[in-house]
Amino acid sequence: MYIISLSVMLAAYVSGIIFVPRSANKKLINAVFCLTPFVLHVFTMLKVYLDVGATDWNFLNTLPVANVSPFTFCVLPVYFVLPKNIKRYFLTLISLLSVGMILSPLFSCVYFQSIAYKFHPSFFLGYTAHFVLSFWGVYLVKTEQVDLKIKDCLAGGGIIVAVAIIMTILNVIFDTAFFGLSLNGKHNIYNMVLVENSYLSAILYFAGLIGVMVLGYFYQRLFSRTTKKTK
Repeated sequence: MYIISLSVMLAAYVSGIIFVPRSANKKLINAVFCLTPFVLHVFTMLKVYLDVGATDWNFLNTLPVANVSPFTFCVLPVYFVLPKNIKRYFLTLISLLSVGMILSPLFSCVYFQSIAYKFHPSFFLGYTAHFVLSFWGVYLVKTEQVDLKIKDCLAGGGIIVAVAIIMTILNVIFDTAFFGLSLNGKHNIYNMVLVENSYLSAILYFAGLIGVMVLGYFYQRLFSRTTKKTK
């Protein structure tokens, strides 16, 4: 079921990129792309909570302090109240996260399929939210609402890096493990302990976060060049 779900989402994603509307009402489409992952994630949180309760790791992983994806999903509505000069950096960040938003469900589906883990409808909702947000990033570039200037990319990417730094500071103060960035032995990277040393784990986390956004930049540059050539 995981591979079937992944295949369906990839087919829809590629089809959307090929037939993306450029002349439609951009404000309305942006609103739909913004609210859809948020609504899907909130529904996922509620579904998981009702299924397993508030202390199960499945529910804890849906909280905004769990990691980049749930945090991003939960803050999406701020898009509607951001000043115009700040909104451009927010939209740039969405575009830079496009690759990460694809890789997360892709790896998840392959891993869960390999261990024959039971499929839950809430997983599909979460995967769909990731793909929708990734596609929004592509849509923003193909409709030239994001132009990928280095200055904008640094500012946009800096937003989520700053959030991760804040989470690290809070973890030190309160002995928590938000984003898995604990420096007191509770560390993890997407629920996996890759190294024993907490500080090295944090370095790997930030390197991975920045690396994924760099990949996102070059991924979006492909669409940016394609759009300019078709004019």
